[in-house]
Amino acid sequence: MMRGLFDPKSPLRKRQALQIAAVYGVIVGLWVLFSNGIPVTLLTDIPLDDLTWYQTLNGWFFMVATSWLLYLLIDRGLSAERIAAQAVRLRDRAIESSTNAIIITDHARRDDPIVYVNPAFEQITGYARDEVLGKNCRFLTRDDRQQLELDTLREAIREEREGRVVLRNYRKDGSLFWNDLHIAPVRDEDGRVTHFVGVQNDITELKRYQEDLEHQANYDVLTGLPNRNLLRDRVRQAIAYSQRYGHLVAVAFLDLDHFKFVNDSLGHNVGDALLRTVAERLRACVRDADTVARYGGDEFVLVLFDQPSEEHISSVLQRVITSVSKPFQVGDRDFLLTCSGGCSLHPQDGTDEETLLKNADAAMYRAKELGRNNFQFFTPEMNARVTERLSLEASLRRALERDELFLEFQPQVELATGRVIGAETLVRWNHPDLGCVPPSRFIALAEETGLIVGIGEWILDRALRQNKAWHEAGLPRLPVSVNMSARQSRHYDLVRTVAVALADSGIEPRYLELEITESMVVHGAEEFIAILERLGALGVQLAIDDFGTGYSSLSYLRRFPVDRLKVDQSFVRHVTAAAADARITQTIITLGHNLKLKVIAEGVETREQLEFLRASHCDEIQGYYFSKPLSAADYEKLLREDRRLEP
Repeated sequence: MMRGLFDPKSPLRKRQALQIAAVYGVIVGLWVLFSNGIPVTLLTDIPLDDLTWYQTLNGWFFMVATSWLLYLLIDRGLSAERIAAQAVRLRDRAIESSTNAIIITDHARRDDPIVYVNPAFEQITGYARDEVLGKNCRFLTRDDRQQLELDTLREAIREEREGRVVLRNYRKDGSLFWNDLHIAPVRDEDGRVTHFVGVQNDITELKRYQEDLEHQANYDVLTGLPNRNLLRDRVRQAIAYSQRYGHLVAVAFLDLDHFKFVNDSLGHNVGDALLRTVAERLRACVRDADTVARYGGDEFVLVLFDQPSEEHISSVLQRVITSVSKPFQVGDRDFLLTCSGGCSLHPQDGTDEETLLKNADAAMYRAKELGRNNFQFFTPEMNARVTERLSLEASLRRALERDELFLEFQPQVELATGRVIGAETLVRWNHPDLGCVPPSRFIALAEETGLIVGIGEWILDRALRQNKAWHEAGLPRLPVSVNMSARQSRHYDLVRTVAVALADSGIEPRYLELEITESMVVHGAEEFIAILERLGALGVQLAIDDFGTGYSSLSYLRRFPVDRLKVDQSFVRHVTAAAADARITQTIITLGHNLKLKVIAEGVETREQLEFLRASHCDEIQGYYFSKPLSAADYEKLLREDRRLEP
């Protein structure tokens, strides 16, 4: 069809040209006949000479030639005209069918009024054609005139050249759409601009997609807080503000204490819910102008700018610590979390974002070393602590391979008879350069880094094999107690690991006691009760260590299939000096007995403490008063000598 419209051999066009040429030929032919008098001659007897006939023939030849030429000219003219008309119709159709809005304005008239819009314009903007003809396009921006791109557009129109801008425009219903606008001038034969043609492309969805990508690149998906990418920019802005106005900027690094236990015990859904709640609480503690960012995992960063004093910063951080430590509720569960924080200040603690973040992180680790649930301001000495910690972690990762760990055993004594009834297994580290590293320096580090899993398996295996060797040597068949960390119980099948260790050592399960802490019970009590029941089914004994220092529900405690409660040494240490600690210790002993459990007090170092515990009807003790932790050989010697606690 398209070829027929433009084909110069089109029958329709040729017939029209031929008709015009034929009419011309007939008229000219008749004129030649009449001008030579031939019709008169034929009607009268007037003779015609040869010259007349010759002239007539020449006239007819001229008529035929000019008719043919006329035919060709008309055919070509019609062809060009129809091609041009068809091209115009095609362009009109293309403009009318375009999905892009097209606007034509009259540049020769004042204020460049609109003289044409296509249907796409009506669809995109919601304005009918009759509503916009004669108006300037500025009505599409409404009151949103503070757009830099508008100046670019005006300059292009003033200079009568092409231009491209992206504008915020508004539909008839008031909704925003992003307009990618390209304008081009239309010139007449003299080169003067008479009109401008504008092509509008609605890129709202593209803009939204770009904004989503930018948001994902700069904001945490879970909490909606700025992530570390945007955090660094915010810190740089705060530093620039501080340098200009001379006010303090604080960068605080926060880490949730033992949060990994939540994820490990209850799953990431509960952990995510807690993180969202923490984010809300942190935002509520600071101003809108400050920044709360999620650095990753359970780590958050606060950027507090324009601070009047360190005292004010301290009050803000204390408010954060207090807010986070309030109980959380997720579903029908209640949780207690705490956080540790470190704070660095600009300009005294660093002049760039990397240094401020690094120093705040160092201060945060110092807060953890001091017992957690507190915040610390950075001091230069902390960098040395961080370096030392990293070095210690690297050495601890190689300690098992290099056989640097060893076990000691602290005897446990029955108060009624004074006899040794077992021993608690304690791990020690003989560092090649540092010597004997105290557990207080590396156990918490092993917990944080996950190294406690491998170390715990090693302790369990060695302790059981050593106890089996004592039994085979004819010593009294007593149990050994082994501490279980929360991470051990969550990162693998604890029951299977214990069963395998028992089988490998060949010892009876009743000669193993596993000590668990209250922190292992706080989250996911139902799940943990199931684990304890499976361990009890193996035949091992179970004890709750450090009782009274954590947070647990008494309604759950009565359901735990445990055999002993251990009174934490922090209470025992002050039973003779602090009435509150004495009452707490007596309460724990009474509670244990009411639950039909044995109660053992740890950390007994003086005769006065011993007598208090006897008077309070405590069942068993351990501590330096009777014996410090002993090597395997010294513990064996103590058993052979049948050493007992004096009455």
